[in-house]
Amino acid sequence: MKIAFYAPMKPPDAPRPSGDRTIARLLLRAMAIAGHEATVASAVRSYMAAPTDRDCLKQIERQAGDDARRLTETLRRDPPDLWFTYHLFHKAPDLVGPPVCRALGLPYAIAEASFAPKRAGGPWAVRHAQVRDALGLADHIFFLNPGDEACVLPEMKTGATHSRLPALVTVPADREPERRDVYRRQLAHRWRLPEQAVWVLAVGMMRPGDKLDSYTLLAESWEKCADLPAHLLIAGDGPAGAEARQRFASSADRVSFLGTLEPGDLDSVYKTADLFVWPGVNEAVGIALLEAMAAGLPAVSGFWGSVAQEIEPGATGLVARTDRDFAKAIGSLVADPDLRLTLGAAAREHVLRQHSLSAAAISLTEAFDDVASRTGAGRTGTCRAGAGRTA
Repeated sequence: MKIAFYAPMKPPDAPRPSGDRTIARLLLRAMAIAGHEATVASAVRSYMAAPTDRDCLKQIERQAGDDARRLTETLRRDPPDLWFTYHLFHKAPDLVGPPVCRALGLPYAIAEASFAPKRAGGPWAVRHAQVRDALGLADHIFFLNPGDEACVLPEMKTGATHSRLPALVTVPADREPERRDVYRRQLAHRWRLPEQAVWVLAVGMMRPGDKLDSYTLLAESWEKCADLPAHLLIAGDGPAGAEARQRFASSADRVSFLGTLEPGDLDSVYKTADLFVWPGVNEAVGIALLEAMAAGLPAVSGFWGSVAQEIEPGATGLVARTDRDFAKAIGSLVADPDLRLTLGAAAREHVLRQHSLSAAAISLTEAFDDVASRTGAGRTGTCRAGAGRTA
């Protein structure tokens, strides 16, 4: 199928790394693997952190309106078979897809939609209504976080369908155990890390709100791990960087801040770390956690979100709720290398089975085929997963 792809929260080519950008890029790769021709239709970013900036709101709506009119004219000559919008909620509604789909009669699909009834009144009311309009137009909605279903499903039109789509990650090749010691020595030299310690890795952006709350919980946990022969590696930075680092002041000699890492550097850290830990306060989808599991790292996760719900405690990872629970879980993994290997291998197998691009390609195409059968889409021919490249 020819698919018009749009991410109103953050376009796939956004310069700043984030989980949102990563998922958008992986969705495009999964569609390509399935043999679909997916093209980014619009780069208009509709995100607003606060509803009080009226000038910003008017500018976003003007840009979205102009782009919708442009796309309506250009796509009329060679329309896609389906419009696909990734991630919309009251701070980032889809203002481009619905008018284009209505004008051209295109099927409309959404991945990761959330709807908060409490926003129906107050300063977010207009954008809340725009999300409701998009949900009511959708022919199919993919849920990355099952927690969104309860509020979104009642807004869908009669006959529309929905399915769950596990978060996506690229599953790397084997960890190259024969090269691990070499990589580890290189990184120890680069960042002056204690090579003989157990390396505990955390990855997360440093910004106010839930991310900073995660760092606070992690710091409180790490204080309770003072007697462990372990060293904490933190990859990430951001506007709350100073505050996040201050949280670890009492254990500064056992923490190394690596900053924001390029993908290749982060992959090297995944390959050489011994275990991964991240509270993930209120995170719907924890991409870093899944990347760590894909790399074969045993993980300690918070109990929030869809990813932690998939961790089978004691089998594919450990789940903790409090700082004391986190400290206890970290201690058990630091003390038991065999447990780390067992959980890490199971975690990698789980991600390969449930979260790989190949698995997503199949799930996406099954839904696209169903939408095509109901709406008459697929004028360019429906592709089956596996018809294109393989992961």
